[in-house]
Amino acid sequence: MRLDRVVAGDIVKASIGGRVVYGEVIEVRDGAVHFHPISLAAGWRHATAAQVVGHWRRSGRRRTGEDGESVAQPPEQLSLRMAD
Repeated sequence: MRLDRVVAGDIVKASIGGRVVYGEVIEVRDGAVHFHPISLAAGWRHATAAQVVGHWRRSGRRRTGEDGESVAQPPEQLSLRMAD
């Protein structure tokens, strides 16, 4: 798998030594993914590009703006127009 689209915060599935490990990516460096395993019993903390078999991008609504303030919604999004 190509690691150019994997970034910190994503979830990866790696097959290492016949075992499957899921983890949250900490960093991608030197052709390897360093991750925090979801199951703490897993002994692996990194995987090569060949060992990564799945990738899920972290997405969703941002809770705060860049400066830490809450994001204000535009009025048209907040209003409900009911047909008469």
